[in-house]
Amino acid sequence: MRKPRSQLQFVSSNRDYRAAFQTGISLHSHTIHSKEGLSCLPQYLEKVPVVSQFLQWENERHFAMTGRKLDFSQAYWRGPLTARTAYELERRQIEALGLRAMVSLTDHDSIEAGLQLQRNGTKVSSPISVEWTVPFEETCFHIGVHNLRGDHAVSLMAEMAGYTRDPRHEILSELVERLDSNPAVLIVVNHPLWLISTAEMGIHLLSLQGLLKRFGQRIHALEFNGLRPWKEIMDTIDISEEFGLPVVSGGDRHGFEPNATINLTNAKSFSEFVSEVRNGRSSNIAIMPQYREPLPLRQLGCAWDAVREAPQVADQPWPERVFVRCPDGIERPLAKIWAKKAHAWIDPCMRLVGLILHPQFGEVLRWAFTAGGSAM
Repeated sequence: MRKPRSQLQFVSSNRDYRAAFQTGISLHSHTIHSKEGLSCLPQYLEKVPVVSQFLQWENERHFAMTGRKLDFSQAYWRGPLTARTAYELERRQIEALGLRAMVSLTDHDSIEAGLQLQRNGTKVSSPISVEWTVPFEETCFHIGVHNLRGDHAVSLMAEMAGYTRDPRHEILSELVERLDSNPAVLIVVNHPLWLISTAEMGIHLLSLQGLLKRFGQRIHALEFNGLRPWKEIMDTIDISEEFGLPVVSGGDRHGFEPNATINLTNAKSFSEFVSEVRNGRSSNIAIMPQYREPLPLRQLGCAWDAVREAPQVADQPWPERVFVRCPDGIERPLAKIWAKKAHAWIDPCMRLVGLILHPQFGEVLRWAFTAGGSAM
């Protein structure tokens, strides 16, 4: 078997990439069709001055009224961008490099974005793809499955969702084997070292090794995730080399910042690109300038994109895109729960985050994060 070859390069403004490549591939990108859990939100808000105090007050108020702290695990939000808007955002960044663009949108356990784009005439440049939630042993992984066949995609996605709800090893083996049997499908373990479950890191690592030992011949790559810190990326590359797998890009875009990593290729179709990774075991990853920005600032910007008003966002305002599972088991948008007005602390927090991300104030934060070693 050919030894995998993954090359990394930082994008510079004065380089002509057309001399070596014809196509840019955007992998792992989200739209309004993704359910994004909010259980991790407090750990980000607690790092924001003033906002953390508001959160503490609200927790105390809620506890006094109900005897319970705020439970963010019962809430989720949907991203701000439609499939078409997300596709255009990624396409423009790639074409600015002088390259042909292909964009694989991978919502959580949903293929609706890819289906919509293909119905609207982007079959060649936007495959049907998904970020599949895969419980495995004592943890959970996100598996990028790219380029599903249109005639099988809906029924196959239903079976994959069935495994997520009721995980059984024999079902997973059958599904992975069927996905791998299509030579045009690319299977990627996304952000393999990011804990998306409650498992401890030691348990997660053992499960990752078990996953790769069991399915390593049918998993085609690990992901260089554009929203994860540099050390985690380097550790991911070490694991990829241990198991003989290439590394591919994955921006994990949720807001208005386009993917911070893309693949460069001469492939004329997405299937050709898949063949390069699966058979040629090669991958050329371009790291875009935004990856050099401090990660906490980028994460805060993503959160701001989810709630701010902008002409290119989804039709619904953010209270209609944030859902809470109520005590009766029904999921309701905040717009319904807050019949009159949001809690008084929400608007000041939003104004503060908007101020923090203002270009002038952002320069001060950028300097502070960089001085503290948080840029990469």
